[in-house]
Amino acid sequence: MKIINFIRVMVFLLLPLYAHAQTVNSNFFVKDKNKGVPIPGVYVYVPELQIGTITNIDGWFTFDNLLHKGNIIQLSKPGYETGFFTVTESAQSTNIYLAPSALELQEVKIIGTQIHSPKSTSHAVTTLTQVEMRENGALSVSDAISRLPGVSQLTTGAGISKPVIRGLYGNRVQVNVMGLRFDNQQWQDEHGLGLSDMGISRVEIIKGPAALMYGSDAMGGVLNVVEERPAPVDSLTRDITFKAFSNTFGLGGEYGVKKSTVNKWWRFRIGVDNHADYSSSGNQRVLNSRFASYNTKASVGFTLKNWVNVNSAYLSFSQFGFVFDSLDRKVRDNRLSRTFDGPHHRVLFGVLSSENTFYQPHTKWKVNAGIITNLRQEQEGGNRISLNMLLNTGSLLVQATKSVLKNGEWTNGVSGYYQTNVNYGARTIVPDANTAEASAYSYLKQPFGKFILDAGFRLDLRNIHTFQTSNINAPGKEIQPFNKTRNAANTSFGLVYNPWENLNLKGNFSTGYRSGNLAELSSNGLHEGTLRWEIGDPNLKTEQNFNSEAGFTYELGEQIELNATVFKNHFRNYIYLAPTGTEYVGFDIYRFRQTDATLKGGEVGIDIHPKTVKWLDANVNYSYLDAKKADDSPLPFIPANKLQSELRFKLGNAKKWQNTFFKTTGRYIFAQNKPDEFETSTPGYFLLDAALGTDFQRRNNPIHVSLVCTNLLDKKYVDHLSRFKYYGLYNMGRNINLNINFNF
Repeated sequence: MKIINFIRVMVFLLLPLYAHAQTVNSNFFVKDKNKGVPIPGVYVYVPELQIGTITNIDGWFTFDNLLHKGNIIQLSKPGYETGFFTVTESAQSTNIYLAPSALELQEVKIIGTQIHSPKSTSHAVTTLTQVEMRENGALSVSDAISRLPGVSQLTTGAGISKPVIRGLYGNRVQVNVMGLRFDNQQWQDEHGLGLSDMGISRVEIIKGPAALMYGSDAMGGVLNVVEERPAPVDSLTRDITFKAFSNTFGLGGEYGVKKSTVNKWWRFRIGVDNHADYSSSGNQRVLNSRFASYNTKASVGFTLKNWVNVNSAYLSFSQFGFVFDSLDRKVRDNRLSRTFDGPHHRVLFGVLSSENTFYQPHTKWKVNAGIITNLRQEQEGGNRISLNMLLNTGSLLVQATKSVLKNGEWTNGVSGYYQTNVNYGARTIVPDANTAEASAYSYLKQPFGKFILDAGFRLDLRNIHTFQTSNINAPGKEIQPFNKTRNAANTSFGLVYNPWENLNLKGNFSTGYRSGNLAELSSNGLHEGTLRWEIGDPNLKTEQNFNSEAGFTYELGEQIELNATVFKNHFRNYIYLAPTGTEYVGFDIYRFRQTDATLKGGEVGIDIHPKTVKWLDANVNYSYLDAKKADDSPLPFIPANKLQSELRFKLGNAKKWQNTFFKTTGRYIFAQNKPDEFETSTPGYFLLDAALGTDFQRRNNPIHVSLVCTNLLDKKYVDHLSRFKYYGLYNMGRNINLNINFNF
């Protein structure tokens, strides 16, 4: 009841912002900044309205009374710097100028529900597109983004992985899908992210706390999964994709179709990925490491006067083999076997979301609502399901952004979610529980000349109520049912300075928080994927962090881009799992502990696109991280530092062959010689990857083909964040991946 009353009060406070608005009617002409001539073939996209088009031979485009003041128009074409134009109330004709540049195209950044140009946000945001993911030969979204500076992955074989941002993962990294916070029992290390790259445009990674706009769990960063764009206005597009992987004998395929008119659009996509066991170097098979995923998505959207609506659905079913029960198995099935007759777990989740934007004269409203359901089942032998958990989450966000002062934006919002976790299996790890959270926040973004200030605060209220469940918290047990309410206040202050067009300076101070998750507060049992007995503590304090960071981006002569970021992230009451040195029924007992901790480090990179050698692109980046407890001892599960470089050779265009490229990527992961007291050091290793790709036309239908080889030298290695390390199992050996995409 407290949660409901809290939301009612905050919605009432927002109501005075409501008013009525008009659309902006304008014709736009895109021109070369140096020559002043029209640029045809520029892709024009308005993210908030989910509409796109292409400039004609005169560089002209329009959106027929659909634009609103404050909309950001993104304009992109190879050979030009990405343009970002903010719509004003001016009508008639507007010229937009794009500067020639060899630097890579950029995307708008999404912070909360806000759309920002890259140089206007004080947060460190990194983007990876779906095309880049597949050209890197990634097996999953987590695997793909682990190639980015400051990002790693915690793995359980090839199929199960979860993102690690600056040393933080699980409930310290928030994931957002289709406008909703995505929960999938991420409290367990062996529970992977489980998201497919099917039907997405890109993934955005916000590094550092983002609690102001996202709430609890966004302590280490945020992963925004951005869906693919609708078809250009007045068009119908279809595509088919085929994927093959040599190491796992994996096969994948998907089909997508989408259509758009001036004010309506829809899309549908279905796909499958299926993999046999993977092999480490020397073709050493890791038995029962197989995995499979089946996915389907659908979205429909429309614009009706001042209302923009997007409704989406996502259904996914995945299966993953348990390797731990297979270590001593003498009977091995066929190398190509994909059956899940042995121990395995399976995950079924569904997403239903509705994202709504209402435009008024000086106010923009956002109302997002949705439901996510997650069913996790584990079959540990005997062809019977033992662990069976159903997690349901309902979310709501109401937000108003009002124009203030000169080009400023003041955003006020309330959000909340209600979550139920129910056990249906014979074995339980965490009890049945209900979790409710309500939040209110206020955020101001105001430009002052060449400066942009953003600041705000947030209040959160969170309640967790657990119930007696089987024998896990029965009378007389150490862990008993509880009903606890926690509150937290967070703030953020950022400053952006753009003294010249080619220099962007930014700094940010942000706080974050989270209360313990169900496992940390109330677990009392064995997990099949970990082989340890975990015991929670209902009296754990709220975790709080304070992060300071500063960074810059400098473009030199439209050919070189330098970037660097440094940060210091201090935690109070950092929660971690540690062994006790005792056993229960033959399993090591682990308990959750707390301590203050500090994580500090940075990322630095350089991108080179020389004009005199137009066929060559090069980039190098380095990531450093140092993480210690208050007593100066290392934190557990901290990724090693890494150095990465890429050379991309653009092999030119022919009559039917375009965008042909060859690239090599080198990744050196340094030795991790600062392990926690219950870990061991991990030696460094070097991986070499290579890829070749091209686009060609067949009957006016474009086809994209890429051939990627990861771990080209078949290096035998184990990563410090591999959960197989202590079982003598190595990471994946050489893997050749073929991708073919047909558009028609």
